[in-house]
Amino acid sequence: MKKSVYLSIICALAINASAIDLAPIEVKSSTIDDLGYDKKTEVSTVNTINSKTIEEINPKNINELLQTIPGITADVRSDVVEIHIRGINQQEFMGENTGVAVIIDGVPVMQVGGKVRGINIDEIESIKVIKGSAGYLYGADATAGAVIITTKKHKNRNGVDLSAEGGSYGYQNYELKAYKSSDKYALSLYGGYKYEDGYWYQTQNDQKTASGKFTYYIDDTSDITASADITKRYQETTRGSVTGVTEAENNPTGADDGDWAWSKDYYSDIYKYYITYNKDFDRMGSLILNTYYYKDLYDYIASPQDLNGDGDDDTYVRDSNDDVEQYGVKAEYRNTIDKLAFMLGTDIGKRDYSEYDETTTDYSSYSYWTHSYTNYYTGESSIEDSTDNRYAVYGETKYTLTENFTAVGNIRYDYNKYEVDTLDHDYNGTVWSDTATTDSESFNNITYRAGTTYNIKKTQTLYANVSTGFRNPTLSQKADNQNLGKETYINYEIGSRGKITQDISYEASAFITDTKDIISKVAGTYNWGDSDYYDNVGDARNQGFELSLKSKRSKKVSFSLAYTYLDAYYKSHKPFLVALETYSQTYDITGNQLPRVPHHKIDFIVNYKPIQKINLMTEVYAQSHYFADETNLVTMPGYAKVNLRADYNPNKKLNFFVKVDNVLNTQYYRTVYLFSDRNGDDVLNAEDASITVDPGCVAYAGLKYKF
Repeated sequence: MKKSVYLSIICALAINASAIDLAPIEVKSSTIDDLGYDKKTEVSTVNTINSKTIEEINPKNINELLQTIPGITADVRSDVVEIHIRGINQQEFMGENTGVAVIIDGVPVMQVGGKVRGINIDEIESIKVIKGSAGYLYGADATAGAVIITTKKHKNRNGVDLSAEGGSYGYQNYELKAYKSSDKYALSLYGGYKYEDGYWYQTQNDQKTASGKFTYYIDDTSDITASADITKRYQETTRGSVTGVTEAENNPTGADDGDWAWSKDYYSDIYKYYITYNKDFDRMGSLILNTYYYKDLYDYIASPQDLNGDGDDDTYVRDSNDDVEQYGVKAEYRNTIDKLAFMLGTDIGKRDYSEYDETTTDYSSYSYWTHSYTNYYTGESSIEDSTDNRYAVYGETKYTLTENFTAVGNIRYDYNKYEVDTLDHDYNGTVWSDTATTDSESFNNITYRAGTTYNIKKTQTLYANVSTGFRNPTLSQKADNQNLGKETYINYEIGSRGKITQDISYEASAFITDTKDIISKVAGTYNWGDSDYYDNVGDARNQGFELSLKSKRSKKVSFSLAYTYLDAYYKSHKPFLVALETYSQTYDITGNQLPRVPHHKIDFIVNYKPIQKINLMTEVYAQSHYFADETNLVTMPGYAKVNLRADYNPNKKLNFFVKVDNVLNTQYYRTVYLFSDRNGDDVLNAEDASITVDPGCVAYAGLKYKF
């Protein structure tokens, strides 16, 4: 697929566009509200999941929803999900930025390690996924795309909802919702408690959530909404993994392998607050103003050690916390003037990271990279406080040349200023010392999107676009390599959407995303030994095809299908180093596939309503094999699973459901990481992989009642 193909098609559409009356157009893109999208003038692939689909699937984590969208891959460990789009940055798996902006009601919830947790799925009204770089809306956070979550607005609702669910491995979920509204306001309150023993060893977790949303209708043209959400989570560990395919077969829960999870006793307190003001100026356009505050406090103990020399870990030797605090303001003005619709916006925010680590017990640790032991002493600590000050302006224009032909352009300017302060408190066996460093640097970036749509007929639209993205190196990365440059992305896409029949709609797209100057450790993700281990290591290409088919849900039988073909490989890469037990091995990985990216993925859902009060759902999900790491030495098998659900609604107030996931009890590998010679035999193979095995067949049942 060549870039010239896109230009040729765009030119052909322009030449064949007929000069007829213009239809009204609107700019739907937003970094604040999910305004939906205009299928006839949207130039990028945008998939949506509505509340009805969410209710039918009744997911336990957000991945169960996202797998119904082509191009989404996610690493799931217990109740924590790491989202990837089109395999971009899939080689990264330990705290890196996945390049997917996650936005909840305009609040960018950039959580520790690129993970998503603490989302109240039952209160989600819709999920919109923008694929391809969305840097033109969200800056560096959205190099691969964006997941935009909008929670429910309960206008004209009064009453109380109760729900209770139970299921396998001690799963419990209780929710209470209350609504009150009038012509002038709408108020909703939510309280929830969720608990699960966990299938894997030491993965008990619970979550308590309280939230509220209040909307005041100032007049017919303006309103203001205030929201607060507080979530407190405990998770015993996030391990859920064993080492090697033999252990995965014989000991899938990890209970009998003698290993302790790297970290334990995770306490997470998440706070989200926002206030949004909307004003419609009639012929003078509209204004949206949003202020937000988000905090994620994440505490745990880490680094298990064998202190008594019996070969088994017996204590944790570090106290740690990783905290994120974000706050900012966004404003957008949009208007339509004859053939032109436009949006102007500003995004000003601050993100503070605080990482603290303290040694609580004297111990020695062996390094594969240096092949030596290092001594650590009680009281040693490190503190790193990082700040990202963000200032951005952005805009979108949409111009209708004819009723059928529309051109769209986006541009965003980002100014990021990074500051980092570190303090290391160390002991060398004789003397204590303190080392403090301060560093700062700023970056300027411009991202854009340009595209067109052409309506072949009322039920079919062609679209094409090119978009760009970037990732700045962190100051910690640049501290090891002052020549480290930024990572850049360019995405090309062409597609078609519309209706095959009156009842079946589709969206199909082909895409190429080129990543240049990948920022990574020269010797792989887990190289801690080389003094200059961060560099721009190479380039990658992610290309493929996506297809989405949906039929009308109002029919007796309805279906949805999401298919992805994805080819992700390194166009170039510096020699790749892997640490074995007694030596290190270098590999040439140019041309290799990116790890954990299957070529094929399909999700197929069928809903059947034998009578109006009953809905039966069958879901089949399958994906092909993939490589466990960059060397492509180890292949992990593909798998398929079947989920079933039955709903009974005797009246409008009551709902009963039963759900069985993975009904065929297929214990596939949910996530796989391979990064070093874990078993110390000087060979890198499948026995070194860190594998999370799916629990197999699990069942849930519950009821919901509306007063």
